[in-house]
Amino acid sequence: MMTKPELDIDAARAAINRISRLNLKQTSIDKLKEDLIPVFCGYTQTTWRYDPGVELFRARRVDKPVHVCSLLYPPEGVAPLNRANRKGGSVLYCCSAREPAFFELFPSAETANAGDTLVISKWVTTASLLVNHVGFTSQAFEKLGSRQYEALWGDRVKDHGEVNSEISAFLADIFTQRIPENENYRHKLSVAVAEKLFSGDMFDALLYPSIAANANCDNLAIKPRYADANLRFLRAEFVRINAVRDLAVDTTVLDTAVTVDDDGTIQWRGHGDQWVLRKKGDELTMTAENGRWVGRDADGRIVEPE
Repeated sequence: MMTKPELDIDAARAAINRISRLNLKQTSIDKLKEDLIPVFCGYTQTTWRYDPGVELFRARRVDKPVHVCSLLYPPEGVAPLNRANRKGGSVLYCCSAREPAFFELFPSAETANAGDTLVISKWVTTASLLVNHVGFTSQAFEKLGSRQYEALWGDRVKDHGEVNSEISAFLADIFTQRIPENENYRHKLSVAVAEKLFSGDMFDALLYPSIAANANCDNLAIKPRYADANLRFLRAEFVRINAVRDLAVDTTVLDTAVTVDDDGTIQWRGHGDQWVLRKKGDELTMTAENGRWVGRDADGRIVEPE
């Protein structure tokens, strides 16, 4: 009978100290994973399985694309080193809300210019999604400037003891660091943590707080094999940026799409969202919700734009 190894906090702390002194420019991801072994030996994590129907958003800085694959993960060998993937490794990064997807793409006003164009796409899962997670600690939320931890996550993140919580705090600190563009090599440590947490076949994605949105929504790093089989396209917006300031973006929607052909060709409609009144006397109540206009009929039902 196999027994669960106990977490040796002294060995884990010694490993943490060694890792903190490493020169990440000169250290490989595989070496970091080896150094992390004492940290993960005996570490306990409660994972979550989401039912189908999870809506996800992704933004990409592109000219208006022709094929839906341009909205998903980059081909193998193309992607730069990022928070959860090695250089060249394909991972699909998505947000749990529309607006924060902009800020993942443009984390500061200096990274965007008036006139830049992007596509923000919306997807829905069609199968259960098993995620591991990192970064959901009260300390991480405080560091990122969010006060929503207790309200959103306090009851969901299981307490596996003080020693285990110390490891969770260490991993969260790694994964919620703001990394300057000129220090991209520092992502090697978060990649090593990510591979420890969700590289196994059982996991579909890694869930973590959105750093760009100050932990006020979630990010997912989704494996390509799940994305290929279990994501359904809902809509895309081709957008021009007018201005970016702090946590606000001024944009103009130039075109929209709600369908793709069987070969993946995006069917752009040639216009932004339009609400059509079918009968004389019909009326809509328009409300700004989460950065978008939402139309409702006289009975309060949402009317989708065309």
